[in-house]
Amino acid sequence: MKKAVLITGGREISKKLLEKYSDRYKIVADSGANSLNKHKLKCDLLFGDLDSIDEDSLNYIKENNIEIKKFPPMKNLTDTEICIEFLIENDFKDIVILGGLGTRLDHELANIFLLKKLFKNNINGKIEDSHNEVIYAEVGEYKLKKDDKKYVSVINVSDEISYSTKGMLYEVDDLIINYENPGRGVSNEIKNESAKIKINKGEAFIIKSKD
Repeated sequence: MKKAVLITGGREISKKLLEKYSDRYKIVADSGANSLNKHKLKCDLLFGDLDSIDEDSLNYIKENNIEIKKFPPMKNLTDTEICIEFLIENDFKDIVILGGLGTRLDHELANIFLLKKLFKNNINGKIEDSHNEVIYAEVGEYKLKKDDKKYVSVINVSDEISYSTKGMLYEVDDLIINYENPGRGVSNEIKNESAKIKINKGEAFIIKSKD
């Protein structure tokens, strides 16, 4: 299975998190290059209009002979989605997005919904930073491991979802969430080493978080 990590320009990415995925094909969306420069790491390819990379980071990219695919600022896709399109076209089947969350809520939401696009293309997708992990889920069973991200939330993104849990602090069986109770699935916890969430109906984001 071809695996990739996409480094984009949201919240600052720690060196520890970058090194966690060091064995993957590494693609950078525009200002994600600032994180590479800060930690003196390299990538395989850089996409973007280069409008948000600082000069020092751009020099670092050029000095290390990293391939750049430049796009005009006026385009129909974000830099992150351009990278996703490239990875889909090149048959990557497991993609982790780093830096996909941050201060720009519009970019943050657009990036999160890219997980649905990956799911529909039969690709394992996840957004991760030092505080959160996000996956998109439809009908099926999802196993979660306990780690430093203490809280587990199920956020409905369809008219209505139904889900069940096993191994959680607050167990539910066919819990229904819709627009009337959108926060009902927020801030559960894994009791032991792992737990399972079974989506019985609908679509959701499963989010692991820490304060």
